[in-house]
Amino acid sequence: MSTPTPYPFRTRPYLREKVWGGRRLVDLFSKGGDDDVPLGEAWEVSALEEGESIVDTGPATGSPLSEITELWGTDLVGSRASVEGFPLLVKMLDAADDLSVQVHPSQKDIDQHFPDADSKDECWVILASDDGGSILHGVRDGVDAEAFRRAVDEGRAEEVCRRVDVEPGQVIRVVPGTIHAICEGVVLLEIQQPSDTTYRVYDYDRPGLDGQPRELHLDEAMTVANFGDQPPTSVEGHPLDHPDAEVTLLIDVPSYRIERLQARRPATWSVDPGSVQVVSVIDGEATLSWDGGDFDLEPGGTAVIPAVTGSVTLTPTGDSLDVVVSGVGGGRLVGT
Repeated sequence: MSTPTPYPFRTRPYLREKVWGGRRLVDLFSKGGDDDVPLGEAWEVSALEEGESIVDTGPATGSPLSEITELWGTDLVGSRASVEGFPLLVKMLDAADDLSVQVHPSQKDIDQHFPDADSKDECWVILASDDGGSILHGVRDGVDAEAFRRAVDEGRAEEVCRRVDVEPGQVIRVVPGTIHAICEGVVLLEIQQPSDTTYRVYDYDRPGLDGQPRELHLDEAMTVANFGDQPPTSVEGHPLDHPDAEVTLLIDVPSYRIERLQARRPATWSVDPGSVQVVSVIDGEATLSWDGGDFDLEPGGTAVIPAVTGSVTLTPTGDSLDVVVSGVGGGRLVGT
């Protein structure tokens, strides 16, 4: 196809059936799918070979994100992007059952032990949680590698992990090396490095979708897991000035930055040329407009804004709007 000029676009997610998945991505965010399929993940923004999201508006409609990334390069991803390809992976997850207890490697782990894998630093924004909805995040005080391995062998890995009740709006960073699991009853938005490297430690002896036990990676997990001081279980936001909206900085690390925008009227900002921006609507509806076009976003809708876009405006079409904006770390996203 001829190369279109970079422009903001809505995405169509890659949907993943999971043994622990449910139907709330359909019920809450109209993600579609067969009624008999346990939908676990919607990969809203992904350029990974394991599953790509698709451009869903404008001249590039139908193109995989990896193709657009290659065509537009820095004009799309921004000057601060330090990885090859699209710099983020953004998902929605529905845990109708407990996910496996697992851990992800850091870049240091990749360099020293697993050169064919990818580091994975991720952050969760809780969208919905049943009464008693919780996560596992890190190990309990006094649990060392030997005690943890013994608990895994005895089928009680979750008992030696920190269990944390969660509620909508809560933000949790999963630093590489942190043993963790999303538990039954939780729906969340996940923003992370573009990696699907997961070392599964314990999976409750349940079969996968094919009826066979799912693969475990205990040796790899024990190599990368952190049994020292454990990271905080929740991230506190910090307000940022903006004339049109309430903007909160949720997290800023080298791999990604996340801001939350809550508005009752049109909010305009200049896009930092250092980073692509991903807009995830978690409540309300809106129109995203720029000098050249516009499109509508519904609850659960996702937009990608190229770094060279200039100015954009997000206009609520109802009483209020709540969105999460993510991009490369190191610079403000929703500026003035």
